[in-house]
Amino acid sequence: MAKVYLVGAGPGDPGLITVKGMELIKKADCIIYDRLAAPELLGYARRDCELIYVGKADSRHTLPQEKINELLVEKAGEYHCVVRLKGGDVFVFGRGGEEGIYLREHGISFSVVPGVSSAVAGPAYAGIPVTHRGIATSFRVITGHKRDSHEMPDLDFSGMMDPSETLVFLMGLSKVRQIAEGLIAAGRDKETPAAVISHATTEAQSVCSGTLSDIADRVERKGLTSPALIVVGDVVTLRESLRFYEDKPLWGFKYLVAKIGQEPSRLTAMLREKGAQVRECRVGEIMGIPAKYSRTELENVDILIFTSANAVTYFMRNVFASGLDARALSHAKAAVIGQKTQQKLKEYGICADFIPEHANSKAFAKELKGYVEQMFQGNPFKRAKAWYPMAKNAKEQLVDELLEFCDCGRLDVYENVPCPMELPEELTDFDALFFTCASSAERLLKGQEPKVIEKMGEHTKIYSIGPKCSAALSGLGVSPVIEAAVNNYEGLVNCVLQK
Repeated sequence: MAKVYLVGAGPGDPGLITVKGMELIKKADCIIYDRLAAPELLGYARRDCELIYVGKADSRHTLPQEKINELLVEKAGEYHCVVRLKGGDVFVFGRGGEEGIYLREHGISFSVVPGVSSAVAGPAYAGIPVTHRGIATSFRVITGHKRDSHEMPDLDFSGMMDPSETLVFLMGLSKVRQIAEGLIAAGRDKETPAAVISHATTEAQSVCSGTLSDIADRVERKGLTSPALIVVGDVVTLRESLRFYEDKPLWGFKYLVAKIGQEPSRLTAMLREKGAQVRECRVGEIMGIPAKYSRTELENVDILIFTSANAVTYFMRNVFASGLDARALSHAKAAVIGQKTQQKLKEYGICADFIPEHANSKAFAKELKGYVEQMFQGNPFKRAKAWYPMAKNAKEQLVDELLEFCDCGRLDVYENVPCPMELPEELTDFDALFFTCASSAERLLKGQEPKVIEKMGEHTKIYSIGPKCSAALSGLGVSPVIEAAVNNYEGLVNCVLQK
């Protein structure tokens, strides 16, 4: 039977999704999501999963709530697993209760997966605990938004006078002045600390601190935008001692990462961990190329060569599709480039026998030659037979170098194909662009006008993961190009931190 899962996506940081929530995103047949759910989470959905946006911004609704309720019932009739992905927590001003009641009335089975609420996580990421020994013994969460209206909700400010209670107003950015004036009029000290947190828990987070007497003016001058939350109480004074999120080394920098595939890039995650605001631009997809291998064929292979994690994944899928498993490869040595490729191979129970000191193809061929010579030192007439699983549209340069000292057979196991791109309007609006392969550079920049390329060199740093990528960028007229000293994601991030 079909089931609908009402899943809290957390407050904005995709890392704050619960384990159960992530599991459901990965297995869902259909995901109905709103504006406050981190878009990166959709990258973990299956390729055949239907994604439906029903976001709301202030009073502007893609679909009114009644239509969303009907949509949930409709999709439950089409799919086995439907996920309703909602920002924050399902039941904290998320109208999840209304959706659950509607589903029950229409005989649809549902479950609730609670999420981390912005009412707690938002202040925490700003260095403001909602409770603190000796300062605040409780906290209250209040809506600053009247249902389907721009009007101020009917709030009893006289019941909010306890200085030991922290007040957290959600969806109240446009009502900061009315809220502050209402509290003061009801008797709250006008010097009570207050803070407004915009885009909490994301790299765009911005915090404005003050008191009830001046917080509205400060917010207007700073130009904060929604979504935002308001915190009132003495706990706001702890911010300078407890702030951590905005003190990261790349805070305030805006980057663009060109990526291949649907899933969020690991490079993006690493840059965000350092505080950068990162946008991804998907420029390609990875498509497997099915093939069948016989046990006899594999037994004649001396060395398997892997230069990417994708090659490992799609080669092993073909091995399994052939009715074989890792035991069929037990006699062959495995040579890999890079830690990511090594780790992916290990996931299939195979440890790499050879890893070059430098993670690039030129060094790889040179060092592998010495390794092969040692393998057959007792038999100088023996010539190693190698299989090289790779991308169909990859260039032949490494194969040519390998053929100098072994019989290298090229296996096309996947293809890096272009996909429709959602390009930002101005590439020069970014502090830096990151490229991890030659194809991503060519697809993103090939159609750009020469004046844009020239302007990028003046205003935007260009980072490359390795020699092939750097050569592609140079061929497109991009200069200067900053190449990572170590040709992997870690090397790129270290390169940024050192500049």
